[in-house]
Amino acid sequence: MGWLVGAAAVGLGASLPTGLAWVFTHPPRRLHKANPSRFGIPFQRVRLRTADDLTLSAWFVPAPGDAEGSGARPRAVLVMCHGYYGNRACLLPHLRFLHRAGYAALLFDFRAHGWSGGRLATFGCKETLDLAAALDWVVERPELRDLPLAVVGESMGASVALMTAAEDERVRAVVADSAFARFDSAVQGRLRLAFGRLGDVMRGPTQRVGERILGVRCEEIAPVDAIGRIAPRPVLLIHGTHDYLIPSENAHRLRDAAPGNAALWEVPGAYHTGAIVVAPDEYERRVLDFLETALAV
Repeated sequence: MGWLVGAAAVGLGASLPTGLAWVFTHPPRRLHKANPSRFGIPFQRVRLRTADDLTLSAWFVPAPGDAEGSGARPRAVLVMCHGYYGNRACLLPHLRFLHRAGYAALLFDFRAHGWSGGRLATFGCKETLDLAAALDWVVERPELRDLPLAVVGESMGASVALMTAAEDERVRAVVADSAFARFDSAVQGRLRLAFGRLGDVMRGPTQRVGERILGVRCEEIAPVDAIGRIAPRPVLLIHGTHDYLIPSENAHRLRDAAPGNAALWEVPGAYHTGAIVVAPDEYERRVLDFLETALAV
């Protein structure tokens, strides 16, 4: 019987990384029912088309007054990016204060998330195409194309925002909440959180299987290598000291890679993407002050 137990252990050791890599790249969908009308905010349902021919589901939220046809001009347009295993409804708390401050916003579900098309989550490799489609949608609207444009993202969405802004000068500023510096470090954090020290052992095999599924090496998904190219456009990094999924050292690495244009607000006691919960008033103030200065609105 000993050989049978040993064989089972070997089989489990070989199959577990494969299963984990598959689950990570094919996350269960969280289909949201909440929308901006829950908070009395008018919105329009729109669809985006990516360069690789996926359809993304989105909301466009006009600035206050503009939705009623008063002709009120938005201060700027914000494209808002949710995190992995999330959806655009996760950003409704952010939308509430940003809309109140006079911004128009476009919120969309990334591929393989929410109500959007696609089956494969690529952690920023292909999601940059999703954000590019959102930016295209904005600038194709005559009433919006001349307005300042910024991106607000959290977790994976924050990392996608940084990588996209490095290549797309239409983005005037970025708010990046809980971004990872390198995707391979995010893999390590997720495995450690789930399996403790065993996660360090599983990282290599899981990562190799994931790379075969994605068709890209994990170290190539690296906002820390991109953020320096955003300069002189400003970046606000937000990170919690109690983020065990993507530790705050990621934010320090990002800031150090762009010392001239990236500011870091490190929030004591905040978990992953939890700064808005731990310090809601200061979160609102810091983000609005940053956007007002960055966009000169």
